[in-house]
Amino acid sequence: MKNLIFYCLVVLFAVTKVRSAEIPEELKGLVAGVREKCHRETGVDLEHVDRTVEGYFHPSELLGCYFSCIFNTFELLDHDGHLDFDKVMTKLSMVESLRDHGMEMIAACKHVTGANPCESALNIVQCFQKANPEKFFVV
Repeated sequence: MKNLIFYCLVVLFAVTKVRSAEIPEELKGLVAGVREKCHRETGVDLEHVDRTVEGYFHPSELLGCYFSCIFNTFELLDHDGHLDFDKVMTKLSMVESLRDHGMEMIAACKHVTGANPCESALNIVQCFQKANPEKFFVV
């Protein structure tokens, strides 16, 4: 359960080539393989993933599908394929080091959705980055 909580947090705020916030040490080992798994499944250009920390979101459905894969890997999607913010809030509240800025990001982006899971995931991640670019990181 504790590992799942850490995974969820990494999904929300995390890039292995971080240019903004660093991935907390306690999370680094927990995300091993997730980036590669979702890259394999979607075929996204990893440079596009990495550049999201700078606020650049390449106009590609693959990028959104990559983030949807990440969310799905950690079982954070609801029955419609959209991020389950209540589940994320519950898990986030258990990790003190990320709690404050994480809760701010969730509150700012809770209303965000999209026409399908890929679009929804991309819109949410964009919102997270804009809400707190200094603390934002991706897997």
